[in-house]
Amino acid sequence: MKQSLQGKKVLYIAPRFFGYESEIRDELTKRGAHVDFLLDRPFDTPLLKAITRVSRELVIGAADRFYENQLESLKGQDYDYVFVINGQTLSSVTLARWHQYYPRAKFVLYMWDSFGNRRWAVDNLNYFDVKFTFDREDAKAYGLNFRPLFFSSGFEASSQVAIEWDISFIGTAHTDRYAIASKVAAALGKKSKIYWYLFLQAPWVYWLYKISNRSFREAKLTDFKFSSLTKSDVQSIFNASGCILDIEHPKQTGLTMRTLETLGARKKLVTTNQSVRHYDFFDECNICVVDRWAPKIPSDFLTTPYRDIDVNIYHSYRLEGWVDEIFQVAQR
Repeated sequence: MKQSLQGKKVLYIAPRFFGYESEIRDELTKRGAHVDFLLDRPFDTPLLKAITRVSRELVIGAADRFYENQLESLKGQDYDYVFVINGQTLSSVTLARWHQYYPRAKFVLYMWDSFGNRRWAVDNLNYFDVKFTFDREDAKAYGLNFRPLFFSSGFEASSQVAIEWDISFIGTAHTDRYAIASKVAAALGKKSKIYWYLFLQAPWVYWLYKISNRSFREAKLTDFKFSSLTKSDVQSIFNASGCILDIEHPKQTGLTMRTLETLGARKKLVTTNQSVRHYDFFDECNICVVDRWAPKIPSDFLTTPYRDIDVNIYHSYRLEGWVDEIFQVAQR
């Protein structure tokens, strides 16, 4: 049974992420909530996004002013929940102010980045009543609720689509992803049909990485794409792929959204994330865990059929299951 939010008022803050922020808002609304939405990381240019990642302190003053201006029109609201995903540009000043504005609200945090990548987030924990993370190790270290990510309905399997690629990868080419994708391609050989969409925010990011990132030494500008795909495009590529490659950030152990999307699409997965072995949907028939620097994929992995998992486990990883779990805990 879906967790009802009938009549609840929710101030919801999340970053733009392939439209997932809108799907979450829509799911809250479907359950009867009145939702006001504010952007986390409300800067759209590649340069400002990069600055936010590298040195959050340089933009936090501007973010404080942005939220103060946005909330002028929301001061009179009596929220039941302030629901934050990540909160990368939420300072202690802003969070303390919100507690003054909305003293009755329950503050709920969901982290879909690891604290290894977002160390500032640890300082924000005291401002939240209910705290979740997608990273099992962070949950243990900081005493948080552990809840993996989810897949949305658009990724649920479509058996009528012809397979065009043996394996595909779609993702931002941060850290060592380019090098690992190249090693996987080499391990599979030229006979495999491979689709890589390695995204960078702008050509200048490529040139910066060329200087600063050792794994880009052999990279060419033409190896990368500089326009992001829509979620519909990603879903189409998923449906036309027999297997999906997943490369998690080296500083995280939590499962990426890509892993859960692969589960939703009932596709095979090749991943560098060793921790996937500890999840209830893990099946060696469906998931090949490879060494980050020496990936080896069994010759029959891409050709043997996918094996369905238990239907209850499958449904628990849908967006609906994610919202259920978070707000069941929040309503206690």
